[in-house]
Amino acid sequence: MTTLVTSFLQNINNRQDVDYLEHGKFIINLDIPKIIFINEEYIPQSYSYNTHFIPVKKEDIYLYSYINNNNISLPSISNPVKDTIDYIFLMCNKTEFIRRAIELDYFNMGDEGQFIWVDFGINYILKLEMAEFEQKIKNYFIGKNYNKIRIGSIWNLNFTYNIDIYNNIAWYFAGGVFGGNKESLLIFAEKTKQKCIQIIKEKNHIMWEVNIWYLIYKENINLFYPYQCDHDESLISNY
Repeated sequence: MTTLVTSFLQNINNRQDVDYLEHGKFIINLDIPKIIFINEEYIPQSYSYNTHFIPVKKEDIYLYSYINNNNISLPSISNPVKDTIDYIFLMCNKTEFIRRAIELDYFNMGDEGQFIWVDFGINYILKLEMAEFEQKIKNYFIGKNYNKIRIGSIWNLNFTYNIDIYNNIAWYFAGGVFGGNKESLLIFAEKTKQKCIQIIKEKNHIMWEVNIWYLIYKENINLFYPYQCDHDESLISNY
């Protein structure tokens, strides 16, 4: 059995929250077990019976405890409209949402249960109708079992690109989908948290989650089971 996990927080950058929320309704309306971390005011009055909404606000993210004591810098090559510190903190917190979902275990998954992260607004990329979206999600995710981190990879993981990993976006991983069993995901969450804190303490810096994950991958290759994809339907179909 698989639990889908996602999140939506308002006002984290200058994108249009209304548009993103509309895409997120495709996730909300899915008839599969799911846990959604979301601003309390956006929890709908009616929704699928096998959905659990967890009210959160951005200040609940652990990384905010480092803001007051550090002048945290952001990547120099980024989109200032989108890549705010709130946005990057949220992206880096995906693994913590997964960790929390595992701890809550609302659907009594047991040791063999699988969890998968899917970005709340993923249909912005897929552009599918609701019926097709639900069918594809069910076909590609439900019933698949991995004992490593199953994650989409865009760039060649065996090739070192000439970029500054701290200031350039690195698309070794697509970012929008990853999953696996409880054990591997809890290890991934802890290593992501440790790496984020390490970079903040040593460099007063933070960057996109996909960059963080690549640094973790290089140190823990055997934790991962990547699949090839792009920012299109292959992100879910190749899972």
